[in-house]
Order: sequence, then C-alpha cells, then structure tokens
Amino acid sequence: MANTNTDAIALIEASPAGFATRKDVASQPLVSKGTASWTGTTALDTLRLCKIPVNATLDSIVVQCDDLGGATTTWDLGLYSGDTFAVVDLDCLATAVDGATALARTELRFEVKDHSTINQRMWEIAGLSTEPDYGDFYLVATVKVAATPIAGDVSFYATYSQ
Repeated sequence: MANTNTDAIALIEASPAGFATRKDVASQPLVSKGTASWTGTTALDTLRLCKIPVNATLDSIVVQCDDLGGATTTWDLGLYSGDTFAVVDLDCLATAVDGATALARTELRFEVKDHSTINQRMWEIAGLSTEPDYGDFYLVATVKVAATPIAGDVSFYATYSQ
C-alpha cells in the first residue's frame, strides 16, 4: 500500500520537523456574506462584496444573482486595494461571468485559479510578488460589458482563513 502526504503533513512528519502554518493544518474559517441590489449601468461600475486580509487564504467564494439584464452583460470578480480602492487585479478570481441569466449558487474561487492555489495568500492570488503594506483587499465584482442598464440582487458567501 502506497501513501502520499500533503505538503502540510510532509512538513510535520519530516525529521527534523518543518514549519507548517496554522492555515495549513487547522485553521478556523472566517465568513463574510451579504446581498446587495446592483444597478451598475456601464463598464467598470463596481459592487464591493467584502474586505479580506491580504495574508488570508480564500477557501471559497459562492455567488448567486438575479438576471441582471441585457443579452451581453458580463462581470469579473477581482481584487482592489483596501486603502485607496485602486484596481490590483480586476479578474483574478472570475472573468466574464454571464449576467444575462440568473446565476444559481456558483463556486467562483477556482474559475480562474486552479486547485493548486488553495494555500496561496490573497496577495499571491492577486499576482503580487510581495505582501502589500495595506491590510486588506476589497473583493469586487466589476461590470465588464453592459449593453443595457443592469439591475438585480447579488448575494455572496466567502470563506477564508488567516
């Protein structure tokens, strides 16, 4: 019988033992959730969902929404800086999500990034080479294309660990 260890177990079982962070072996998930009526009308209009610490690991981001209107309506899910609300990465989590039809509960955490990023910190997911000085990112939905004015409710449920 063959056995394979995850990176966290390999660190713990090594001789001498390596350093496994709490996020790797036994972290308590934190939750941010909410609903908003979104009435963005043009490209680059935004909906701020929540703030997540730059050093957190994002476990899941589930989104559901009404039909936001317009046959060509799409939106992206990305990160903005928590201090100045500047774009860090507009679509690092999801790109061109169809807003023309209602979206049932949909997991978007791995829509752009694959499963191998599960232990990456938010600043790594954002494509930064070092952890930024500001403490948080805004998790933001941004209208990509909206040929007609959009309107509808958007709900999200994000879990992350520190």
